[in-house]
Amino acid sequence: MKSVLWAAVLTLSAARELDGCGASDANLLFRRQRICASLTQSPSYYCGESWKNVSKDVAHEDWPSQATYMHDMLAALSGPTTCLNTSYAKDTVEWMNTAMSNETLAGGSFMGTWLDFQVGYFQTPMPPTAPRIESPSTLGRKCWAFAYLKQLWEPTLLETAVQAVGLNISFFISEYNKAIPLTFALCEKVIHNCFLNASVAPRPPCPASVDEFHVGFERENILRGDIVQYPFSQ
Repeated sequence: MKSVLWAAVLTLSAARELDGCGASDANLLFRRQRICASLTQSPSYYCGESWKNVSKDVAHEDWPSQATYMHDMLAALSGPTTCLNTSYAKDTVEWMNTAMSNETLAGGSFMGTWLDFQVGYFQTPMPPTAPRIESPSTLGRKCWAFAYLKQLWEPTLLETAVQAVGLNISFFISEYNKAIPLTFALCEKVIHNCFLNASVAPRPPCPASVDEFHVGFERENILRGDIVQYPFSQ
């Protein structure tokens, strides 16, 4: 009788563990779907079509939102309740370290969006095919996302969690660490150039434009609970 009861306890314990990991995998799937829906609105080998399930609730091609979706994924991968030893979790870590880290991925990846697409908005002067620099307010919103990604970044926590189950996410971490100083410098560049579509040069102060930039930054910050400190020139 005792052996039967013990077997029942073990079965119940295993079922609970399975349920827990099932919920963990479902959370990772949801995070992936949101990232994919924000990056692309067409089927791809690296995102499939499951992103359609969440597409109506996702901000498409909106950089501040994309930054928050990625942070939520990183928090999930680092979190104590996530089962990183499942086949889906392992696939997700590989997906992050390959497809999402690939700057040149056709159709768009997170690092391609950060290191290439977003960088293009800060080019001065703009090429003839794109003769308009974005408004200070819009650039402030984009720079909020850069600051958010920097200030909430916990690479040691992420790497420790992933390495504990024998997985590797080092390329993603390397690309992330490369993107932070590059994009921060772009924010300072456009501020000191007074948001002009011209080569960078010493210019008189432009407090009204800088205020507009700051308003764009704070617009995103207020929407998300004032979680980011303003780090740029006043």
